[in-house]
Amino acid sequence: MITDENTQSKLIPTLNNMGWMVASIGDPYTWDFIDYAANASLPVMEIGAAYGVAATSVLNQGGRIIVNDLEPHHLQALYGQTPEHLRKNLQVLPGSCIDGIELEAESVSAILCARVFHFFDSDTIATCLARFHRWLEPGGKLFVVADSVFHGMNQPIFPEFLARKSAGHPTPGWVSLKNNPVIGAQENKAELLQAMPEYFNFIDIDTLSALFNAAHFTVESADYFHPEYYYEFSLWDGREGMGMVGIKNMPVK
Repeated sequence: MITDENTQSKLIPTLNNMGWMVASIGDPYTWDFIDYAANASLPVMEIGAAYGVAATSVLNQGGRIIVNDLEPHHLQALYGQTPEHLRKNLQVLPGSCIDGIELEAESVSAILCARVFHFFDSDTIATCLARFHRWLEPGGKLFVVADSVFHGMNQPIFPEFLARKSAGHPTPGWVSLKNNPVIGAQENKAELLQAMPEYFNFIDIDTLSALFNAAHFTVESADYFHPEYYYEFSLWDGREGMGMVGIKNMPVK
């Protein structure tokens, strides 16, 4: 049963039932992106931003940012809440990062993709990485934050993940939330399932590193972390979140 009102205040439901947006920045990788954006030579980009908490921090530090989300109403709210003098540095871009938006090649210095990849299988992540690589300037950075395989929901089914990974499954962390025993034990099970897609990809560093390398990104840093915004049932051992930073390499011709 979820009873943590403090945690609930940190999570804002999205309008398109794609989970929740974190109301405040609760991971070191997003802060690193914000710091990087402050000195970027080109605009930066946030993918799947919902209401744009990170984008707001970038704007407040004088940065230029393109903000993407699948739900246009999220972006309309961000634009409406942005002070008028900062709007010149904000571009909103609704649509799917998989196939619904496009940028000029080498037009951004950095991309933040936070709490998005855990909705995608590995093939879809690979598609996105190829697009992000094209959009980034040479040497530009990609910052990714996702729910990790050490999310509390996975405790009773972790051996299944290990078996799939050992067998070479391309998306070993792919989980049906509808059949997840931890979700099933929550008193508000129906509410939780309504707020999320049916399937979730709990990501581990090995799997994402391989996808980064295949897409011509050098992994600069990667680690698990304890998010400040999780519900009690989401907790396990302090590694529930995962972050990775990749540097764009130019493929050998």
